[in-house]
Amino acid sequence: MDTTHSHFDVSRSLQAVEAIEHDLARLTANLTECQFQAPPRTGGWSIGYCIEHLTLTGNGFLVEWDAALKAAAKQRLRSEGPFPYSLLQRSILMFAEPPYKMKVATTKPFVPYSRRSMDETLRRFQKMHYELAHCLFASQGFDAARIKVKSPFLSWISYSLGMSFDLALAHERRHLWQAWRIRTKFTGEEKCA
Repeated sequence: MDTTHSHFDVSRSLQAVEAIEHDLARLTANLTECQFQAPPRTGGWSIGYCIEHLTLTGNGFLVEWDAALKAAAKQRLRSEGPFPYSLLQRSILMFAEPPYKMKVATTKPFVPYSRRSMDETLRRFQKMHYELAHCLFASQGFDAARIKVKSPFLSWISYSLGMSFDLALAHERRHLWQAWRIRTKFTGEEKCA
């Protein structure tokens, strides 16, 4: 799927949601609980922590999307588009996509500390993803360029509604790519900690 975006499009973002869910299913197919929980030998997050991080950040975005859509409904900020991205917005989105060249540390609320079973971790992610798709559906007909969404990472930054959706999806692809890199290094001798 081409992830270079010049504008926001609800149907393309919904397709991206579905593609991410398929990628996650492929990633975790035939994965043992130990492999899901095992951190890489070189250090860093396990596959489970990558997915938990996505759930935490997705839930952070959900709060902001809900608030932004409620405010937009009151203000009657409606438009059918188009919703083009500026050069700066396109650059930010490209930076968020894998493969990445530079790691960026997350803020404390989005660091995964809880180790949950693979089933529970995947259930939590799928619940968040269902709600993300619901927000995308709900955004149809709203002005995705004029509506502002506060960043769940840094409260002093805000994005257009459309960009916030595409940024969240790019972030998911980024960490699934990270999880795939972990999986390709498995030797079959991973130990449960």
